[in-house]
Amino acid sequence: MGKRGRLPAPDSLRQFNFFSCPRIPVRWRYAGILFLLLLIACQNGEFTRVEDSPVIDSLLDAAPHFVANTDTQPERWVATTRLGLSNDSLILGRPSHTIAIGDSVYISEQGGTTIFAVGADGYLRRKIGRQGKGPVEFSHIDGLEYNGSHVFVLDNPRVQVLTETFEYVDSFFAVGLPMGGFSVSPDYMFLPCPGDVSAPEGDWLICVRSASPQHDWIPDIELLPTLDLPNQSGENGNVVTITPDGGRIALAYHGLPYIFVYDDQFRHLRTIRFEGKQVQNFQPSGFPGAAGIELPVGVEGFTQHFIRTLKFINSRYLIADVSKGGGGGDYIFDVSEDDYRLAKKKINFRPMNDPEERGDIHADDYLLHGEHLYVSSQWHEYVYGYPFNLE
Repeated sequence: MGKRGRLPAPDSLRQFNFFSCPRIPVRWRYAGILFLLLLIACQNGEFTRVEDSPVIDSLLDAAPHFVANTDTQPERWVATTRLGLSNDSLILGRPSHTIAIGDSVYISEQGGTTIFAVGADGYLRRKIGRQGKGPVEFSHIDGLEYNGSHVFVLDNPRVQVLTETFEYVDSFFAVGLPMGGFSVSPDYMFLPCPGDVSAPEGDWLICVRSASPQHDWIPDIELLPTLDLPNQSGENGNVVTITPDGGRIALAYHGLPYIFVYDDQFRHLRTIRFEGKQVQNFQPSGFPGAAGIELPVGVEGFTQHFIRTLKFINSRYLIADVSKGGGGGDYIFDVSEDDYRLAKKKINFRPMNDPEERGDIHADDYLLHGEHLYVSSQWHEYVYGYPFNLE
């Protein structure tokens, strides 16, 4: 594991240059045909550049691209089951993160103090934890992960490590806001790098700890360089996910239409790049703070999310929730082979066919459990399940 997560200089990777179009001498009588061919080639190789940044350029030059077209009609999936049905006094609040252990599903509240256990029938069985700072007590749950042996709860500003039966093992201090940057495999934990990730002197956003005691930092593994962009109060917001077996890692900046995929040696394998009319018109800088708008004193701009949520639901499929401003919908990628493919283009997840429930579900988390893909959102009171079979 001596390899660093640092990226090669772009000059050494010009074989992946997508910017230029070929110059081929031809006879005049073929000029019309050649012009059309060159126009097509240039259009296929164009980048949608929503920000001007040498850091982003180096990432885009570092690996070949798979392009996902957002100009497609969404496929509507309607839920057939749901989790979080009330049982006595147990009422699920704002469901956010989900894990499965055996036949049970465990659901955390967004920024809450409780983890709910749900049976196979969808009913709430018990709640785990309470408000506090002691063992199995929480103040602000921002992440819930299971790596096959232990449960990891990101309870800002610490991570608690629990057994499969939610008994306390140990905990450690986690510095910085998560911004989606928390994922766990059998060997590693991905967390915000120590210190203030928004500070100019911070070079990297995602660092790695060992998933085994003593949970030490692994200093040679650093991913996602800090962006050299004007601060819009979140331009370095990020998300990271790793396959259950640890074989693939995917990372993204929330405000950009790119997903960077790495292998278990932290080598940048491929970039998934979104393209389409809405992508071309996407503005990461939200209002106020958009180009040409002068901010009132004391008012900060913000970064709009292009990628809201990113998750490996198993060792084969990667799913991304793209904001409406970038093409709207959920995209499922098959990354099991070197040549990636879109297993499903632009899904709109809908609740069960209930007249009282309207609107698409904007996912906080995904969970593939049994024959269903479960989607949680803090804006819906249940976790909804969809039959899942892409074979």
